[in-house]
Amino acid sequence: MKKIKNLTILFIAIVLVIACEKEIDIDLPPSTPQYVVEASINSRFPLLNYVFISTTIDYFKPDLSLNGVKDAEVYITTGIIIGKDTIYNIADRIKLYSVDTISKLIPALDSILGPFSGVYMNPIDLVGKLNTPYKLEISIANGAKIITSNTFIPKLIPIDSFEYRIEPKRENDTVDRAFFKFWFYDGPENNNYRMAVNVSPDSILFGWGACNSFRTFDDQYLNNGTRPYEFFSHFNQNDTLNIYFSHIGRKEFLFWQSFGRADNNTGPFATPGAVNSNVKGAIGSFTGYALDFKQIILK
Repeated sequence: MKKIKNLTILFIAIVLVIACEKEIDIDLPPSTPQYVVEASINSRFPLLNYVFISTTIDYFKPDLSLNGVKDAEVYITTGIIIGKDTIYNIADRIKLYSVDTISKLIPALDSILGPFSGVYMNPIDLVGKLNTPYKLEISIANGAKIITSNTFIPKLIPIDSFEYRIEPKRENDTVDRAFFKFWFYDGPENNNYRMAVNVSPDSILFGWGACNSFRTFDDQYLNNGTRPYEFFSHFNQNDTLNIYFSHIGRKEFLFWQSFGRADNNTGPFATPGAVNSNVKGAIGSFTGYALDFKQIILK
């Protein structure tokens, strides 16, 4: 009887809980969109000198479009260092144009970039130089919103040498495996690196996002000497590796390091403090790349 009584009490409790269920609408305010800037200037490939302006997405009204910002005024100015001062001459101010305009001059861009919006370039006039500062200026909505940033292309740290070995394929592999390693000389100063890897016979990139993978690291634990970098994950025999190895500034390194951590968590722009932005008036980074490039076919 006790068991039956307990079951009866449990049944009544369940009925009461179900009877009390009610849909509750929570009126949460929409997240405030913010501007996001990815800007880069490098010393080797003019097509990788661009500014991409977008906005963050309202989490409760997701939109899978690129949210590119159109009709912005975008300028990059080359600076000159005199003593402890950096001088930006308006005569060295270069205007960047939207891809819609550039594609008329370079038809290949239109087929590659397709519906992208918010991308600004000037591959004819904007060529990055080593050991040179740059200033980014963006004006949106006729000056209602101003975004600025500064970066510096440091000295070039090239890849000295490389090697790879081919190992027989394993049971589940379709081709033989290739393991790749390269060396570079890291000086006594504190240096920061960002490397992009693209496995493709084509070395031309229309945006850093086209690369297969990225690695960001510094010389905190290994400094002042010839330094190896080894890829522990294997490639495939006959792969064509495009290695974009860049020396970057410290603030840019901190941005990309925090970006990688946030991107593996809840998204890089989940909260304004998630990344170490070096852009004023927006979230993001303006990065100067002292870029070395190697293309290797793993035969």
